[in-house]
Amino acid sequence: MDHRTRPRAAVRVVAASVVSALALALSACGTGGDQAGGDTGKSNSIDVVTRWTAGNSAAAAQSRVFQAFTKKTGVKINATDGLETIDDQVENAVAAGKSPDVVIVNLYDKTLGWLDAGVTVPVDAYVKQWGLADKLKPAALDEWRVGGKPDGKLQGLPFSGFSWPMWYNTDLLKKAGVDKIPATTDELIDAAKKLRAKGIQPLTVGGNDWTGQKLFYQLAESYTDAATMEKVMQSGGYCATPSVMKGIQLFTQLRDAGVFADNAAGLNADAMYASFYSGKSAMMSAGSWAYTEAKGSKTGIETHTTLAGLPIPSGSVYKQPTALQGFTGVGFMITKRGASKDRIDNVRKFITSFYEDATVGDFVKDASILPPTTGDFSSYATDPLLSQSLKLDGTVDYAVVPDVWIGAASDPIIQVLTGAYGKSSADKICKGLDDATKS
Repeated sequence: MDHRTRPRAAVRVVAASVVSALALALSACGTGGDQAGGDTGKSNSIDVVTRWTAGNSAAAAQSRVFQAFTKKTGVKINATDGLETIDDQVENAVAAGKSPDVVIVNLYDKTLGWLDAGVTVPVDAYVKQWGLADKLKPAALDEWRVGGKPDGKLQGLPFSGFSWPMWYNTDLLKKAGVDKIPATTDELIDAAKKLRAKGIQPLTVGGNDWTGQKLFYQLAESYTDAATMEKVMQSGGYCATPSVMKGIQLFTQLRDAGVFADNAAGLNADAMYASFYSGKSAMMSAGSWAYTEAKGSKTGIETHTTLAGLPIPSGSVYKQPTALQGFTGVGFMITKRGASKDRIDNVRKFITSFYEDATVGDFVKDASILPPTTGDFSSYATDPLLSQSLKLDGTVDYAVVPDVWIGAASDPIIQVLTGAYGKSSADKICKGLDDATKS
């Protein structure tokens, strides 16, 4: 997956044991970059672990960058596919003295603690030195800073921003007699009833993974201002915050009204995509990385999908249906090894090659990224869903993306929310979230 950074001291972004173990490992290996990686002297290669693996919509564009870079510089790229647990994969490599130079990864969960753990280095100085200060949007950079503040250390360089709207299969809605995209939760419940009457699953969601987590939070924050929601997500207080409890109760109301697909608690992202692409479900919440994948499914789903916001309840703090948007998708994080004096120049050449306008445009075309760079990339938005997505501003309000606020509590929170998509009461859900946040 591809997503507001919070104060490091206020939350345990990484378990203390992980930080301590990595710190000890780094100390044992030495703090010099080449010592940590086992190299001596200047290398004519770069070791990269990347999230963009085969099958990812960005993999082809990445491959073209790799090939062009090596052809131009003669520097070989030793690329390793990032696993689903890429954070553990990299941490284990560092602890074993086999650190990569660059990690292409989301700012999410354990990666939020890599500065503290000594896995990566702050990149503030490189932004100016590498000529990126006027190219990268300040808002995108701020999302990669510790605490999301202009004075926070920059944890990496953002590249793959995202939009995350609701997807509506208009053919299925019309078949069920739903004449317009639902804008309120009452309309959403009514649409779900009509869809079920026609044997169509309403809103498909991976209640057993991160897709269900995002949808839950989008609903849970319906009545809560952003600052309060961020505080609750980072330090707990779900049960003690009336507006958040009201949002959790809204979630259970929609669940019990049959809005979510059958057995949502047992579904994951792959099942969600498959159900929507194949026309078995009428709605889903999914990010822009899925735009080109939808077309690639060859089901024609992109021709009868309308992108819009998630319906809001009466009394919501939002005035329009909500969507998610951000720049904490995939970016570049530099390890201590990569920052060593004998390796940093090649790292500079490698990373900056991605920020050339034509290259950014290539990723817009292939992977539907939201560019963190200045400039007009609309001509590259050839995907029909991406074209729709670029027109959402002004028609939706953007909710708080939970990822970097909940940090390392992400996995235990998903476990709580799997029960929420089952039969858990609002009280049980809020208590589980408080326990997961404070544990």
